[in-house]
Amino acid sequence: MKVGYVRVSTKEQNVDRQVKSLTEYGCEKIFVDKKSGKDLNREEYQKMKKFIREKDVVVFAELDRLGRTKKDIDNEWNDLINRGVDIVVLDVPILDTTQHQGIFGELMINIARELFGYQAEQERKKTLQRAKEGIAIAKQQGKYKGRPTQYHPKAKGKDKLIYETIVNELKDGNTIMGISKKTGVARNTIYKIKRSLSTKW
Repeated sequence: MKVGYVRVSTKEQNVDRQVKSLTEYGCEKIFVDKKSGKDLNREEYQKMKKFIREKDVVVFAELDRLGRTKKDIDNEWNDLINRGVDIVVLDVPILDTTQHQGIFGELMINIARELFGYQAEQERKKTLQRAKEGIAIAKQQGKYKGRPTQYHPKAKGKDKLIYETIVNELKDGNTIMGISKKTGVARNTIYKIKRSLSTKW
């Protein structure tokens, strides 16, 4: 069975391009995460790893969907291979374990993975550096407003309900960790909400 995995960094990013390429390749099941790749505790990725069986083919549109660092890419690649599945990376055709078998094939794939994994990590570092430089310039010019707050008193819909839940949980004296587990909101965000409310209590 061909199983695809898609990740985008934010809920606003479109997954259609990746899904289209995986569907055209023949994936029968596709798991989609709309979450940062800074760690591997992604819900759909973990579901995918539990779903796959020996001799399945796991398909990624791009190598960095496995992780943001070369170490993460290496670890996840090896973990999947040890589960007895094949791996295909569509934007790097040489990274296709269904086509390259035997000792020579494994050697060729490992060399290519080392090279492209390193390249993906360096591109990530360059992107972060450019973002930092852009923010620094914007701050100097007084144009930087930072990331918009998701949970706040004037939020709407689901975000408003989550914000109110967090506020009530804080008022009841519940722990930050407990609130985070209950709402799925990062602890740093809950600390910020708590600080913003502290002057009102």
